[in-house]
Amino acid sequence: MSEHFDIAVIGSGAAGIAAAVSAARTGAKVLLLDKNSAPGGTGGFSGLTTLCGLYDDAGKFLNNGFAREFAEAVAETAPIKTGRLWILPYRPEKFRSAAEKFFTACSTLKTVWNSPLKNVVAENGRIISLNDFKVGAVIDCSGNAEVAQTADAECLATDEATQAPAVVFQLGGVMREINSPADAAQVLLPIIRAGFPALNFHFNLEANAITVKFSGAPEQVPALIEFLRVNVRGFQNCSSPQTEFKISRRAGRMIVGEYILTGADVLSAKKFPDAVARCAWPVEQWGADGKTKLRWLPPDEFYEIPARSLRAAKIKNLFMAGKTISADADAMASARVMGCCLATGEAAGKLAAQSVLKS
Repeated sequence: MSEHFDIAVIGSGAAGIAAAVSAARTGAKVLLLDKNSAPGGTGGFSGLTTLCGLYDDAGKFLNNGFAREFAEAVAETAPIKTGRLWILPYRPEKFRSAAEKFFTACSTLKTVWNSPLKNVVAENGRIISLNDFKVGAVIDCSGNAEVAQTADAECLATDEATQAPAVVFQLGGVMREINSPADAAQVLLPIIRAGFPALNFHFNLEANAITVKFSGAPEQVPALIEFLRVNVRGFQNCSSPQTEFKISRRAGRMIVGEYILTGADVLSAKKFPDAVARCAWPVEQWGADGKTKLRWLPPDEFYEIPARSLRAAKIKNLFMAGKTISADADAMASARVMGCCLATGEAAGKLAAQSVLKS
């Protein structure tokens, strides 16, 4: 058996970054495991270029602490208002490098890359080791409840009818403005007539670039780009810096915790006595047709996420953050955004550290 760690964090997306750093800052000895070769997760590698869920209706930070700290580390502009929502544009490479800098500053944090989860051993309702490392507590930030599945913890799941996956990619060399629904409609109409699946355009910090969320298959992307070059004005020289296109899943499995956050909690802006994070993002559902359905909170309101939703119900030392928190499908359609993942990651890191260091 290898060395012992106070806390193991699984996954190094937004939630995992926040959980690992926040736990290590308490003095806990932390192990961060990821099946990928570098940190970043969805925020660093999916093609996304906007951080959502950081702000309230006035464009002010909902959560101080690590969520704000990380946002300020990757920010190059002020937040941008699009419709009723505020977003923060960022560059994926800066997202990844910021994570590395935070990790390097934590002397009690060890990172292990290219390490899929395996050999999870539980005894008497507690996880005692994983990947042959002894652990005091575990934080599942895998985005799909990988620890919980391996340890036979009870899970919930989202429905792809309302959280359909997408292929996200950047497109450069775009020589026309797409700043309004009318601008986008002029581009989308020929694409729809040609029979391609639906897509959406999003802000990108690079000059003459946009980010595309495509509801089709990865293998359809090259044909889509070629169609744009040939048939749509302003896209004659467009290209993607990405060489590989992958499906990005908006949400997957959630771990049943001491409290299950509900869509009704979100839409009623419910507050909790054990609140550890805030979010004001609407319930954002995506159909397989690429269409979005939004259900809004009351104006100028936010809901809270309780600590009980970050603690597993049946495994005493299992915590969760990001897309694995204890929430039903409607609540997860809001809480899955990266600003909220950063906030729940920080909270889970501190809760896990408290549970280990006081024992």
